[in-house]
Formats: sequence, structure tokens, C-alpha cells
Amino acid sequence: MGKKKEQFLASHERMPDFLIIGAMKCGTTTLYKNLVKHSSIVSAKRKELHFFDKEDEYSKGIDSYKNNFPLLNKKKLINKPNLVTGEATPRYLFIPEVPERVFNAMPNVKLIVLLRNPVDRAYSHYHHFKRRELEKLTFEEAIDKELNGIIEPNINRTYLARGNYVDQLKRWMDFFPREQFLILESENYYRNPRIGINQVCQFLDLPEWNFEYTKEASHPYPKMEEHMRERLIKYFKPYNEKLEDYLGDNFSWER
Repeated sequence: MGKKKEQFLASHERMPDFLIIGAMKCGTTTLYKNLVKHSSIVSAKRKELHFFDKEDEYSKGIDSYKNNFPLLNKKKLINKPNLVTGEATPRYLFIPEVPERVFNAMPNVKLIVLLRNPVDRAYSHYHHFKRRELEKLTFEEAIDKELNGIIEPNINRTYLARGNYVDQLKRWMDFFPREQFLILESENYYRNPRIGINQVCQFLDLPEWNFEYTKEASHPYPKMEEHMRERLIKYFKPYNEKLEDYLGDNFSWER
């Protein structure tokens, strides 16, 4: 690469226009994979960059992060304002240090959040770990251990904590105004993903478009035992009520 081209890129590099920040097991993968089919959306090198939530990545500096968006920083694309780019790391919503780090790097970034019934999210999270052989306990045993604050090496057992959406959103909204967030209910997105994706397009100031929707392969698992569902509905009820009060919105989850 010639010196002039290097100087051009250094002075014109663009940062992401949007981040899908969570939550885990709420549909972020299918949303991102379908979004980047849009002719005005340029994909990052991969969906989850984990730059702001992992110390070893964050310590590399912001130039390292920019390198994950190579296509947008090419000379033939760099001055096209109708192109946007972004990434989707669902752990960003949960990790306390991330909102300030993101704000310091890109205070005008648009933030997209998918929120699923926390009861179902917790159970999906548990089976995700079971498939990866990270969890040996039954679901009930794992929930009991989390409630008792028992932490074990190599098991990030946060099945309940990640479903306390209100406290996570408050941390983000301490830095970013409400208008920079698009908050989607996962159940609505699952029922009609085209509507959800076009809501995102509108939020990003992009035209709606007809596309071939691709559903992420699912991994079947047994139905949750009824006594555990009732137990978790009761557990999450006050958190969900606080969430609705905070956002001034209603969610279709069990009461």
C-alpha cells in the first residue's frame, strides 16, 4: 500500500454506525445475519467482535477495532454516506464496563437491543451451555447455585442475572439518550422477522427492502418443567415490572 493511500485511510476511517448489544439468546444472530444482506449494510469481519467486553481485545486499542470493518474503509466505499456498518456482541449489554467504553469511542452510535422473556432466555442459555459441555448440573441445580452466589471456574452461570434487563439498560442509558436505542421484543421479532428487520432499517435511516429471510438453525431441547417455569415467572416478575415502568412500554411475557 502506497503512502498516500495509507494517509487517506488513516484520515477517513469510519467507526460502526450501530451495535446490537444484546441480549444473549434473544435472536441477535439471526437479526445480524439477515441485516447484512441489505445492500446498504456492510458486515464486520464477524458478527461478535467482543472488543469492548474482553480486556485482551480492548487493550489492543481502537485502531485494532477499526480493522474489523475493512470494506467500509476502502477508498471506493469510504465516502458513500448511505452505507452503514456494525457488529453484534450480545455480551455488551451485560458487562458493566462496556457502556462507558462504547460512549468514549463512539457517542453517536445507534444501539439495538433484543429482549426475550427472561424465563425462556434463561432456559435457552442453560441448554446452550449444556451443548457445549460447560454445564453438568440440572437446570434446577444450576438456578439454585446462582441464587446462592456459588461461582465455579469456567462456568459463567448468569442464567438469572442476564434476564434483569432493567438494571443493564439503566447502565447504558446513563451514557446514551433514549433516542439512540431501538428496543425490540424478541417474541414479536420471531413471529414476524420481516417487520422487525424493517424496524431496524427505519431506525438506521435505510430504505425497507424485500429479502429472503434466513432462520438460524435451532437446537431442540426438552420443555421446561412446570414448577421451574412458575418459579422463574415469580422470580422475574418484579424485574419485568420495573423494566416496563422504566421504558414506559409493555411486554407480552407471562405475569
